[in-house]
Amino acid sequence: MQKCLVLCMVLLALVSADGCPDGGMCAEGNTCCKAPSNDYKCCPLHQAECCEDHIHCCPMGTLCLVNESTCVNGTVSLPWVERVSAKQSTHLKSFRMISTYAGDEDDKICSDNSHCPPEFSCLQTTKGFGCCPVAQALSCSDGKHCCPQGHQCSTDGQSCIRLKDPVVPVMCNDGESECPGETTCCETPDGRWGCCPMPKAVCCEDKIHCCPDGSTCDIKQSKCISASNKEMPMWAKFPARIRAEWENPKKVTTPVPDTTTSTNTILVPLWEGAKSSPLLTRAKDVPCNDTKSCEDGSTCCKTEKGEWACCPLPQAVCCSDFIHCCPHGKICNLPAQTCEDPSGKSSEPWLEKVPAVPQKVKRPADVPCDSSKACPDNTTCCKTETGDWACCPLPEAVCCDDFIHCCPHGKICNLPAQTCEDPSGKSSEPWLEKVPAVPQKVKRPADVPCDSSKACPDNTTCCKTETGDWACCPLPEAVCCDDFIHCCPHGKICNVAAQTCEDPSGKSSEPWLEKVPAVPQKVKRPADVPCDSSKACPDNTTCCKTETGDWACCPLPEAVCCDDFIHCCPHGKICNVAAQTCEDPSGKSSEPWLEKVPAVPQKVKRPADVPCDSSKACPDNTTCCKTETGDWACCPLPEAVCCDDFIHCCPHGKICNLPAQTCEDPSGKSSEPWLEKVPAVPQNVKRPADVPCDSSKACPDNTTCCKTETGDWACCPLPEAVCCDDFIHCCPHGKICNLPAQTCEDPSGKSSEPWLEKVPAVPQKVKRPADVPCDSSKACPDNTTCCKTETGDWACCPLPEAVCCDDFIHCCPHGKICNLPAQTCEDPSGKSSEPWLEKVPAVPQKVKRPADVPCDPSHKCPDNTTCCKTETGDWACCPLPEAVCCEDHVHCCPHDTTCDPATLMCNGASGPIPMVGKVRAFTTPAPDHEESPTKDQGELSNYIEMPKSDEEGDQLAKIQCDSHTTCPKDTTCCFIKSTQKWGCCPLPQAVCCADGEHCCPKDYKCDVSRTTCTKGKVTIPWYNKLAAQSEDTAQVPAASLRCDAQSRCPEGSSCCKLSTGHWSCCPLRQAVCCGDEGHCCPQGYSCNLGMGTCQKLMLFQFQTVPLTQVSAPEPLTPQGAEVQCGGTFVCQDRETCCKISATTWACCPAPNAVCCEDMKHCCPTGYTCEEGRSCVQSNGFNWAHWQVFFSNKRKALRV
Repeated sequence: MQKCLVLCMVLLALVSADGCPDGGMCAEGNTCCKAPSNDYKCCPLHQAECCEDHIHCCPMGTLCLVNESTCVNGTVSLPWVERVSAKQSTHLKSFRMISTYAGDEDDKICSDNSHCPPEFSCLQTTKGFGCCPVAQALSCSDGKHCCPQGHQCSTDGQSCIRLKDPVVPVMCNDGESECPGETTCCETPDGRWGCCPMPKAVCCEDKIHCCPDGSTCDIKQSKCISASNKEMPMWAKFPARIRAEWENPKKVTTPVPDTTTSTNTILVPLWEGAKSSPLLTRAKDVPCNDTKSCEDGSTCCKTEKGEWACCPLPQAVCCSDFIHCCPHGKICNLPAQTCEDPSGKSSEPWLEKVPAVPQKVKRPADVPCDSSKACPDNTTCCKTETGDWACCPLPEAVCCDDFIHCCPHGKICNLPAQTCEDPSGKSSEPWLEKVPAVPQKVKRPADVPCDSSKACPDNTTCCKTETGDWACCPLPEAVCCDDFIHCCPHGKICNVAAQTCEDPSGKSSEPWLEKVPAVPQKVKRPADVPCDSSKACPDNTTCCKTETGDWACCPLPEAVCCDDFIHCCPHGKICNVAAQTCEDPSGKSSEPWLEKVPAVPQKVKRPADVPCDSSKACPDNTTCCKTETGDWACCPLPEAVCCDDFIHCCPHGKICNLPAQTCEDPSGKSSEPWLEKVPAVPQNVKRPADVPCDSSKACPDNTTCCKTETGDWACCPLPEAVCCDDFIHCCPHGKICNLPAQTCEDPSGKSSEPWLEKVPAVPQKVKRPADVPCDSSKACPDNTTCCKTETGDWACCPLPEAVCCDDFIHCCPHGKICNLPAQTCEDPSGKSSEPWLEKVPAVPQKVKRPADVPCDPSHKCPDNTTCCKTETGDWACCPLPEAVCCEDHVHCCPHDTTCDPATLMCNGASGPIPMVGKVRAFTTPAPDHEESPTKDQGELSNYIEMPKSDEEGDQLAKIQCDSHTTCPKDTTCCFIKSTQKWGCCPLPQAVCCADGEHCCPKDYKCDVSRTTCTKGKVTIPWYNKLAAQSEDTAQVPAASLRCDAQSRCPEGSSCCKLSTGHWSCCPLRQAVCCGDEGHCCPQGYSCNLGMGTCQKLMLFQFQTVPLTQVSAPEPLTPQGAEVQCGGTFVCQDRETCCKISATTWACCPAPNAVCCEDMKHCCPTGYTCEEGRSCVQSNGFNWAHWQVFFSNKRKALRV
């Protein structure tokens, strides 16, 4: 009878299927029971009791008797039932997340300013942020895996369970509380709301429990009775979530049934709260142009002078008297001074305009925490427990006392409940976790220049003193008073008698301010004079309008533009159009006027010297002319004419008149005095710059961009050349293209020369300002100087080529002397002094990785090499930058030398040097840049060298991995992590990859992400050294390396000193010991302490070969496998290596365990370490995914 009862219960359960928390499937009516391996099995009983042996189960209402293998209660004893395996889930496998990194500008930036690849998503984990290879995803509770949007993670994080419908919260009747999808809102005894963990549930009258849909509550028996009188246990509710105010922009008052309250509002994740927070919208100004604006609700109108004024009405009508305005839709009646309605029915007074104000463009700025740290816009700075700064992702937030979390503005932190409470007590919401603050970019204000030598601080005004010197009024755009001592605010009038600043309307006055002396101005390089946003004139010239309304340039600073729109006069002169001269206002003298030249499109470019030859140059806007001795001199005019006396010069387009010593116009209409030249200066060596054609194409220096017939760009091999109309040829500057004759003609018709053919333009390389390197790890910004500090570190003086003062704090301009007692910078002549400057700390230098040199679309050479053609027309690489390719197609010479094929020498200014041989270029596309290897890219194994002769090879046919395992000849021993046994790589002296499954040839590196082995300019991580064993404390191995009389290292390692003076062992043969006395690198590499890497430069080529699968050999004798920790430390099989110090290992008595950060404990796989020496499988109750329940805590294991 008992067996028949059990059989009936089993058959009754096998009707349909139900899911276990790990994604496995059990038949409907079965019970999921958890196994020690964290997976689930199926008990063929409804709501069964899972027995402690993890194999059997008993019916509901009975207890397991493990000793008797039975199920008992007060009236019956039944045999227990064995569990069966759950049906394997067909759910999607979860994705493994990768670590964030400090990447490039194109990457996706996470909230903590770390980077992920552009196609990945940033997800918050238990230890910061990780990168999920799905654009829209959610993080699993293990912090290592992720699932696509529309799925939820299984308990172990290994699978992704597709949601039947979008997760929609269920709104409760109070309009403030909500429950997760697939749950039911039920009222609690205290009048609040709770969530019954099933859809359309029945809320019991005790307001504590609930029952499934279609059943009734039996409160006395604490049972749920189904329609078929089947009894089921009651369900308990969990608290509903109180929505924040910002999640309810509009209150919904529609009544909702008690059983379910589905809405169409999607729950926003907490870390996106900043996106849903209310934005503080301020009134925006109405822009008139790029520089002026009016207040919100007003209209810009032109004044009689062409400036802007503001009508205090929106979309107003500007009257033609340039003074008044009328409301929108009205008509200005100038005689009546009113605003008429178009229908003629009514009129109203017009309004007077007010001056427009300069427009201030406000860009989003960081929130400064202190002088060195800042948080992004719309966040709040909060202190951490260590006194550092972190960023709360809310504006004007409340920083909680636990130094970790924060709440919205106006909320109160509830530390026990871990929520943000409303002061009224009506609602609460989850709190937010802060992210670290970032270093603040300090922007220094710019000085206001008074003239070329004096300046005033930012937001002040330059005013003349009685002596003609400069003083500074502490107000922007201020009015300088006539007493040469005081000043008034902008728009005010100086009342010298009353010593006040009066309003022009006479309604108010205020005290005036006293000026302070101006300071010497920092040397600023000359810049173009902007005419408008698109046109500019050269420095020390003046913009003048032409008759067509365009711009032209007068070759004088602050010049007077004449009314004929063609000529101009010096500053302070008067144009005499009839006499075509420039008159002095006193009438005492006159001089010829000057003709203007067309303005050029404005581009931001620093002036460059004009090179005369490879060693001499003249300043910008001058011309190189030969002297009588054959040397160079500078004419102080651009593109000037050098006179035949070798002393004087004339402006461009003029003719030297030696007898009259003047510069004549070719038309004979005017003449002007000639100029005397000054000696040229030695030229600073500067590499030629490309000539930009547009934003993407450029031509080499001293060439000209010309359009082709297809609209593309080509390069004429002449500077400032004339592009011919056939779109193929070009002529020298000043010549005319003669298409029928295919020549370049002189405008005078006296001479002609052959024209030139253009070559295609190349893509333009954008050059960014470079930092000034202090050493290999620190650098200062461009146009600054590196100076040592008192501690030996680096600081930056904000001046180029500055003098570093002996106090290690201040600096002076180039050519000045530091006066420490006076704290000034003195001129060597003793004539003047100026305040010294304080240095700022240097920043870590960004190492620029080398890029390949492209030969053509299919061939490349390494960085700092040159592409040269071979005799067969193929490409080869000369191992020198910008080298000269010799005509024998075999050799090459350094830049600025010539090849001598007869002697095989390179002839240069410093004498002959031997030629260099070329190597073959890449035959496949090379990588864009060489990435630093990571821990998954492998390291060189401690291989056993193979014999060199056949006889020796026959004697040693196998390679010994350990005392019991060998590999065949010409292979390499590699340890397989998955089996914890040795494997054989079918390559001699191979590199064993860190994934424990693959290997690469010697001198190659593993790239597991691309399943390849690479070779080239290699950067690999360095290695931690292990403590050496003393002879008096440990037994010395038979084969070991002696460090000194007391210390030894194992064979195949290297001795390196620690900072304590003791010896340690680097696990590499003939390794390089790094200068920090804590790391080492392989032989042939160098330590890069700034990047934390080992580097080696390979001049010739990159090669790529596929990974090779490791095969498992058979051990000579069976033996339990040992787990290698590193160096001489090992653990037994089914144990895990964990560090108990920086150099020492210990064994955790569990396989694949998690090592805790206290270096004392460990947890089983699938668990995480918690404070209090406990291990927790998951991160706790996730409200948004309530199906994933708490896991039981386990006591941490002692290492």
